Amino acid sequence: MITVTAIETGKARMKTAQRLGREGRSGIGRKIDIFRDHNWVEPMPIFAYLIEHPEGRFLVDTGDTWRNSVPGYLPDWNPFFKQVQIKVAPAEEIGPRLSAMGIDPARDIAAVILTHMHHDHTGGLDHFPHNRILVTRESWQASRGFSGKMAGCLPQRWPIWLRPELIDFTGPAIGPFAASYPITRDGSIALVPTPGHATGHASVIVRTPDLVYFLAGDATYAEADLRAERPDGVTFDPALSRRTLRAIKEFCAAEPTLLLPAHDPGVPQRLAERLVF
Repeated sequence: MITVTAIETGKARMKTAQRLGREGRSGIGRKIDIFRDHNWVEPMPIFAYLIEHPEGRFLVDTGDTWRNSVPGYLPDWNPFFKQVQIKVAPAEEIGPRLSAMGIDPARDIAAVILTHMHHDHTGGLDHFPHNRILVTRESWQASRGFSGKMAGCLPQRWPIWLRPELIDFTGPAIGPFAASYPITRDGSIALVPTPGHATGHASVIVRTPDLVYFLAGDATYAEADLRAERPDGVTFDPALSRRTLRAIKEFCAAEPTLLLPAHDPGVPQRLAERLVF
């Protein structure tokens, strides 16, 4: 039996121009719009996803950390971090969340799969010192150094032991996605490329006998945004983001699929009621 569980690790609040970029604006123009915007959306959940599979437990993303509240944790020189508000209590971090479920994060997770390296997806990495950690090679390379810091990553805050397994998409096409990477031996969990929100961004497909789960990371913030095919304000390449959104829509329309982004408030209801796209 395969199950997927959403685990909330605090809240994120963003500008309206971040959630949905203005049509016709370039990547740089969308960044400028975020800084000029004075309107904020309601706090959105930060989800990680636990996949329980016959081959083990797999975690998709790690959420953020309470240390965002500590002065100096986020670099003051980068204005990007002033455009997002993250609120995570210590007990809301992914480690305590898993422990409350009777799961030892450092021992009971077969692999941690990162959709991308933004801080609200990697902030819980400290809880997984003994685990396999998987990320696309492109995402890893783009998130390091000064350019990574400018793009919303915090490489200076990653654990010193972090040496992830770097993934290249060498597996077969899955629907509209030209390539994939199988996570499990039976192929029921696979990674597919969904670039746009971030360089090297990937999503996770979980196939069960009667339903497919599409763990979209930040490829889209919410199901409604995907249906409208509207890229967010973070992307540097709106056209690439739109192609990704259309590919996800095509995949979800082809068979019963439950869409699970990382910040969609509708996720708990969709999971509980098995509401497909």
